[in-house]
Amino acid sequence: MNMEHREMNLFDFCKAIIVGIGNIVKWLLRGFGEMIRLTYRQWWVVMVVVLVVVALALYYARPSNRMYEANAVAILNGVTNEMVANEFEALGKVNKHFAEQNIESLLELDAELAWRISHFEAFDVIDLLADSTVDMVDYRHKVSRIDTLCVHMPNMVALRFRTKEPNRLQEVENAILGYLNSRPYFQMLFADYRAQAEREAEFHIHQVEKLDSLTSAFYFSHNSQAQMQMDAWESGMVLGMRGVELFLEDVYKEMRVREYAGARRAVCAAPVVLQSHFILEPKAVNGPLRMSALGIVVGWLVGLIIAVLVDKRKRIQAWLRE
Repeated sequence: MNMEHREMNLFDFCKAIIVGIGNIVKWLLRGFGEMIRLTYRQWWVVMVVVLVVVALALYYARPSNRMYEANAVAILNGVTNEMVANEFEALGKVNKHFAEQNIESLLELDAELAWRISHFEAFDVIDLLADSTVDMVDYRHKVSRIDTLCVHMPNMVALRFRTKEPNRLQEVENAILGYLNSRPYFQMLFADYRAQAEREAEFHIHQVEKLDSLTSAFYFSHNSQAQMQMDAWESGMVLGMRGVELFLEDVYKEMRVREYAGARRAVCAAPVVLQSHFILEPKAVNGPLRMSALGIVVGWLVGLIIAVLVDKRKRIQAWLRE
């Protein structure tokens, strides 16, 4: 009996959901039908409003006012992506009207160019395969930092801004890098990081030189394995009592570490180094097609509101006279 009652309750619940969804769909269709009928009755009002809004949208999308997004991925040396993100996004929050703290003075750009850049945004770089390579950029901020499946790369950050001067992109890029790399705290952290990178590179270069000499001695002097281990001990290399095969594996691993350390030192030129130059998106954010479509939709909705007022003007006048 209880089982049948439970099944009936589940059936009634599913039925209620289906009926509710059906009522919502009917309400939406009825409302859309009313909007179409109102548009037909007051077509001239809606048409005028749509034309005005589209004209304003096209004026906003004029060639001299078009905004383009520029994107780049930065490699960080000694500083974290949160630090760089905060400094970069702070540029978009600076009040342009204060002479002591505006984009023009911070980036050392002329006023015309400084006023035509905006929307400074920073995004996390994700390593999906955990192989230390960039797999995606979290442009929608949907990947949690505690997600163990998606590794956030702490030494990289994606940067984006908008500009109305695409022909002066390199000038803006240099100004942004100059601003970020001149932060005193960034310079202090970078100095320690660079010194450590130099020490590690020199250490691994020296280690590879020792391993090279031991390898040459093995192949060309035909030393025994015991003699080779003795040479390694005298050279300061703690290899343990392993075979020659494992020793050669150590040589290969150390050479790879040396290459990594050398590459790390090579890019360690500043706290923030771009992986490549900023790249402009080919289509403007406020292009004419996009703005025209937006203008038609917004114009139609605004036109409907005005059409309602015109359609019900007699009732509104009577209500106001009461």
